Amino acid sequence: MRTFPAARRRLVQHWLTTAQPGFEGRAPLEAVRRERRELWAAAPPAERRALLAAVLPALEEPVVAPVDTAGPLRWLLEQIGDGVTLTEAGYLPREVVAAAFARYPHWYPIGKGPRSEADLFQLADLHELARTHRLVTKRHRMLKLSAAGRAQLTDHRLRQYTAALAWLGTTAAERQVAECALGALWAEPRLREDLRDAVHPVLAAGFTHGDGTAMGVKDTERLLWRFWHTGRELGYLDERDRSVDGPISLSATGRSAALAALRVLAEGPRDRI
Repeated sequence: MRTFPAARRRLVQHWLTTAQPGFEGRAPLEAVRRERRELWAAAPPAERRALLAAVLPALEEPVVAPVDTAGPLRWLLEQIGDGVTLTEAGYLPREVVAAAFARYPHWYPIGKGPRSEADLFQLADLHELARTHRLVTKRHRMLKLSAAGRAQLTDHRLRQYTAALAWLGTTAAERQVAECALGALWAEPRLREDLRDAVHPVLAAGFTHGDGTAMGVKDTERLLWRFWHTGRELGYLDERDRSVDGPISLSATGRSAALAALRVLAEGPRDRI
């Protein structure tokens, strides 16, 4: 009797993932995901549909997740491993900061190098990402990987999913801006102002402030800054041109991550996104 729930789960999983005549020869799970993608892609306004048009064919292709996706997050989890001792201020130890600077020198392109996590905001934000998603545990000043962190260290698909959630943000407005930016960048690199001008009509059409006032261009710029900032930390945006006025483009892993992030929005249950 104890094995019945497990057997039932296996039967249901087998049925969901096996081609069925009633679903036009597709597996029921894929049929559900396809219907969700279609509803997601058709949602208004028209400006949103136009931005997403270029990426829709790629979302229909089989899922492929490269092993090196979310490299900076994997690197941090490797550094923490069985445990590191935080400084009295709660920062990562100096040896981790030095290792981060050695591996990602573009994170701190001026001076002799950062002295602490406080000097290296990319590392600080990755540390915060790991805490937010409970990939680490802290007891006194000892920081260790949690069970979830150890699982993500060895499973690139889990790690990709976590990174995708971080890139999308947590609020509906952040995710609306992120999905439109990903659709726009999938087609071609964009200057920062061009990306803002393409995304702003979608944000303005769908959201207002708590007091009922309209979302302004500055709101779009703020949300795009979060998207750009997180994408660079995760290695998803191209670093070849780091100037403020340079074009924004997806890196090789960024394109895979963009598909993963958009699938989270397109295929997930509506009440969990």
